[in-house]
Amino acid sequence: MIKRCILVSLLLLMTSLAAHARELVVVFENSLQPSTSLDAMARSQMLMRNLAMAEVPQAMFLIKPRALDNKDKARLQLYSDRGHLLVNAGYNHSLVSKSDLYAYEVGILKANRLLSPYSGYRQHLHFSYLHEQGDSAIQRSLIGFVKMRGYRPAFTTYNPWRGVDAYLNQLYQARIKLNRPVNMAALESAYVELLAQTLVEQDALAFNLLGYSPPQTLVLQENDLAAYFVVALLDELIARGWQLISAQRLVDAPIANPLFSSGWGANSFWPAVTGLPDIRVAYPRTLGERKTYVDNFLQSRVPGLLEH
Repeated sequence: MIKRCILVSLLLLMTSLAAHARELVVVFENSLQPSTSLDAMARSQMLMRNLAMAEVPQAMFLIKPRALDNKDKARLQLYSDRGHLLVNAGYNHSLVSKSDLYAYEVGILKANRLLSPYSGYRQHLHFSYLHEQGDSAIQRSLIGFVKMRGYRPAFTTYNPWRGVDAYLNQLYQARIKLNRPVNMAALESAYVELLAQTLVEQDALAFNLLGYSPPQTLVLQENDLAAYFVVALLDELIARGWQLISAQRLVDAPIANPLFSSGWGANSFWPAVTGLPDIRVAYPRTLGERKTYVDNFLQSRVPGLLEH
């Protein structure tokens, strides 16, 4: 009887998801980046204004609160006051240099202590070591550690083009540093097209598999180009049929939440929902064939951007 009730509940939930197709949560990683061509606080203020302009109900900010200065604290307060969800992404861990359970536990606790004063923080955790290939014993122990202390998983969908916007911003900053001109209209168009197309392709794959569109996450770097171009990007996605929803609604959805499949991975709900193989890379970078594709695209769309 209990199993039957659970099955009925899931069917009703899937029907509800289908009725509200193409739901999208905006997520920012590498948050609290220092000043570049924009002052860090000015960037955060612009981002808040533009998210409000695009009518984003609640974005998710993945925070590694290492060495917070007064400006960083003011930026966190700004995000919190605007109703956005602050997520513990560890203190300053490195997937490459560490495989140390104690160091990860200490880092999560330090980040929790620094984020606790902000109302936008509700003990959600997005910790990439719990998804990346690594020591399974450490991962199992870490899951027990965070469950026992009342943490809740926050997660993102896997996207093979994640991080492309970091590369675009890197090229832009290099041009600005050398006082070289940048065609901002052309760069905005390229930014929007590259990031929107990846969601379109992923949604089409999921729809073909499932017959409905599961909730998606748009993971952006918190950088100057995001502050400049996020309205244009979200306008394009809304025009293509996406509805912006709150981050809290996504992490509370039983069918999407990794706890439903007994996982805490950074993007583990995607294989659970779609049945696709789990690609255990939470943070891909623009390397190899991806970089070649993007470079060729930029050569034709934003001439001069690759020149230094």
